Amino acid sequence: HEAMSSTVYALIDCNTFYASCEKLFRPDLKNAALVVLSNNDGCVVALSKEAKELGIKRGVALFQITDLIKKHRVEVFSSNYELYGDLSRRVMQVLSRFAPEIEVYSIDEAFLNLSGMRRQDLNAYARQIQQAVVKSTGLAVSVGIGETKTLAKLANKIGKKYKGYQGVFNITAHPKLDEIFKSFNVSDVWGIGFQHTKKLVKNRILSIHDLINAEDAWIKKNLTARGLLTVMELRGISAIPLERAVKNKKTILSSRSFARPVSTKNELAQALSFHAAQAA
Repeated sequence: HEAMSSTVYALIDCNTFYASCEKLFRPDLKNAALVVLSNNDGCVVALSKEAKELGIKRGVALFQITDLIKKHRVEVFSSNYELYGDLSRRVMQVLSRFAPEIEVYSIDEAFLNLSGMRRQDLNAYARQIQQAVVKSTGLAVSVGIGETKTLAKLANKIGKKYKGYQGVFNITAHPKLDEIFKSFNVSDVWGIGFQHTKKLVKNRILSIHDLINAEDAWIKKNLTARGLLTVMELRGISAIPLERAVKNKKTILSSRSFARPVSTKNELAQALSFHAAQAA
């Protein structure tokens, strides 16, 4: 067993997080198509894999899919961010046991620093992480492992896309790395947004393989210095460190739309005090 000298990161994220949180408390809906709506119940913000298979997309307005919901008996939930936040904290507490350094990237994602672990042990370790999260929270997670954060993100996408991997993919020193890079588009790269994708495609840089082999000067000029860091990461050079300190928020919002007109000051005061406490 040869210890690894390079950096290794794992990106763990919860599968269909909001929908899975709702299903935890409705075991009868385990295999049901389910959508979660925005605060004002106007559009879909999250959905289960069964709902995705029906062709429902995130962001679609509820009125546009009313017939589809009735036809396939899709379960509809209003968003419950208190529930999602509580379950997120539990997941992150479990993940913090598996690495000395953790970056909570979003409500359902975290990076772990696994540098120094033996390469042969990484897949087994990822399975341990999956089992621990399920045991403690009931939620399923996918684990992507790579020498950099950007590669770990890509590995996570692969682990989710192909069922045979069962939610775990390790891209470190992968024997078919070149084939992987040729089979994924630049739009699949973490940090390459819509505008940069348009620019890359216009310049015939279509796959990750094309992007990795582009000239550094051109990348920096067209994708900025941040884009060059992303490409360096795709080449296996760790250039984007973990952010362990939570950045100060410029704004904090706790908001709901009332389901019906409010006609008493007492009812309004209760809502205001609740949301003030949540924001605090």
